[in-house]
Amino acid sequence: MRVLHVICDLSGGGAERLVLGLCSERRCEQEVATVMGGGALEGAYAAAGVRVHLGSARTGIGGAREVSRLARLASGFDLVHTHLFAGDTWGRLAARVARKPVVTTEHNVNRDERGRHRLVKRALAGSSDRLVFVSRAARAWAERVEGIRHAHAVVIPNGIDLARFQPAAPGPGTRFLAVGRDVPQKGFDVLLAALPDGVHLRIAGTSSRRGVQQVRGATVEWLGAREDVPALMAASDVLVVPSLWEGFGLVALEGMAAGLPVVASAVDGLPELLGDAGVLVPPGDARALGSALGRVREDAGLRARSGAAGLARSVSFSIQRCASAYAALYEGLVETGRRDDGTLTNSRFQIVAEIR
Repeated sequence: MRVLHVICDLSGGGAERLVLGLCSERRCEQEVATVMGGGALEGAYAAAGVRVHLGSARTGIGGAREVSRLARLASGFDLVHTHLFAGDTWGRLAARVARKPVVTTEHNVNRDERGRHRLVKRALAGSSDRLVFVSRAARAWAERVEGIRHAHAVVIPNGIDLARFQPAAPGPGTRFLAVGRDVPQKGFDVLLAALPDGVHLRIAGTSSRRGVQQVRGATVEWLGAREDVPALMAASDVLVVPSLWEGFGLVALEGMAAGLPVVASAVDGLPELLGDAGVLVPPGDARALGSALGRVREDAGLRARSGAAGLARSVSFSIQRCASAYAALYEGLVETGRRDDGTLTNSRFQIVAEIR
């Protein structure tokens, strides 16, 4: 079986890293097509031996030319798997032109999404043969807010390569880490307003802010984009995920796999992922976040318990389990076949890959 993933680009976000993980597992023959060129993960895809077909659209709009290019590519595959808005839009249309079944993964809860995007997503949702959500919260958001209901919707939580992460050694409690692009969704300004005295916060991710700054009695170090996140986590005491919205929270899972206590916003998919293993606070509440950070900094026992609970829970979110679920979904869909009118011949695999 041959699967073509269609995605916006190869920047370092959670969707791009999930696709890399799925392709690296080699459950079937998989290649990747981008709409808008490459990005920070190009080298990682090349190192993993994943063939990538780079698009050249300057925006996510693409148009007829992009659909034509992707349709030609898709004709050589058994199934198309689309990701993110540009990949979903043009990938789904291309798959229909090529008469190939389509799996679409909704990776996030896009609280800042414009109305036009929501209209397009709602209009195209029915063209996906399977609609996958990375969390129950993401599925609930799509149904409640975006008006997207799909007869063949399933939930497959993201997974990571757990072997990349080693439990961090106990530290003084003052070494904080945050990871992600410096965009409003990630809530870094809330984190800066919440920092207790005497801590050293490192922030890894694409940002216009660089270097070291003093924020009241705390030191903040902007590292820029980094590929050594496991090493950064091994040298940290606490991972902070102050997101204002988050469909799943891949970084939080990585912190759990590293045995770090995770202080995170109680929003969307994060409580679902962390369970009772993390310290959760209301999103956007600097006072509550500061109180939680101070408590975790001072309480070594809390750090040890939270870190151990997260490490144990992370085993349920391996990339192997995630890839197996997707492989089952692919196989069922390809085996089912399609009628001339484009509908599925049966619904035997409606919930085959659902993981709760």
